[in-house]
Amino acid sequence: MTAIVTALIALLFQGSLPPLNIAAAIFAVMGLRQIRRQPDRYIGRAFCWLAIALVLILAILTAMLQPPVLDGPPVNAPEQRTLEAE
Repeated sequence: MTAIVTALIALLFQGSLPPLNIAAAIFAVMGLRQIRRQPDRYIGRAFCWLAIALVLILAILTAMLQPPVLDGPPVNAPEQRTLEAE
């Protein structure tokens, strides 16, 4: 349940917080491991896979829609002129 809730919170932030996406995926993998160890005690395998799928889709869409971050000014930018006192 923690994985799906974290994935939904990441969806509300529109994927802008990558640590939240990673945390949701980690919680989902931890949940899958617990289910595999004790299948008679734990259920929710579908929720874990749903959380992983949601985080992956959110990460892919975020990477596709966000513009790349440039380190310096754009290449086509005009030079900035300063006013010099004469």
